[in-house]
Amino acid sequence: MRLSVILGFFSGFGILLVVIFFKQDSSLYLNWPALLITLGGTLSAVVIYFSPKALANAVASFIEIFLQKQYKENKIVDIIVDLSRETRKSNFKNILDYESVKSVPFLEKGLILIADGTDPVHIEDILSRDSKTITEKNIVSERVFRIAGSFAPMFGMMGTVIGLIAMLHRVKDPAAIPAAMGLALVTTLYGLILSALVFKPISGKIRDKNQNDSKLREIIIIGILLIKNRENPHIIREKLSGFLQ
Repeated sequence: MRLSVILGFFSGFGILLVVIFFKQDSSLYLNWPALLITLGGTLSAVVIYFSPKALANAVASFIEIFLQKQYKENKIVDIIVDLSRETRKSNFKNILDYESVKSVPFLEKGLILIADGTDPVHIEDILSRDSKTITEKNIVSERVFRIAGSFAPMFGMMGTVIGLIAMLHRVKDPAAIPAAMGLALVTTLYGLILSALVFKPISGKIRDKNQNDSKLREIIIIGILLIKNRENPHIIREKLSGFLQ
């Protein structure tokens, strides 16, 4: 998942740089005041729109795209089946130190609840509540970037309008207007780039990751309850195989 994000950013910006700067004057497209209006205005609007907690969650969700290891459904099923085999030979506390357990915090929490002797009903309630909280947090995070993606073109257009107003008041030679207008339109370009290549794609990536993670947590919850009941590993695999695509 993080590899696709990195490749997307590199290819997207790479294509733009090649097309824009190839045999052209790069100074035509570099305008720091325009970037300040577009990016600064977008971030300011987002800060007004959302609470500090929502903004912090958005930053955390963005970082998780690159730092959090992403598991596939079949891998999680394999881990749960392997753990069920181990628990039939040993007690639950012995498996808490396994690397496969520590690498999946949600799974680790469920096994800790089992090791503590928590009732299966309470285990399901606790894990389901936590899963819902995580899902809702990521929904808000996705919305932050989606709204930022809608604000960026607005501030790009705003910068263009500001530039055109200043241009029309200062330019006395009508023949110079087209060239000056090209410079004023740079802010619109910045707004479109930020929206189409940064904020909206990140929003979609967070939404996609959230859907996948929610499904993984559902598999883990069912797997934890089956391990708690000491179901046969083959039965566990059969029951969880319905989640595999």
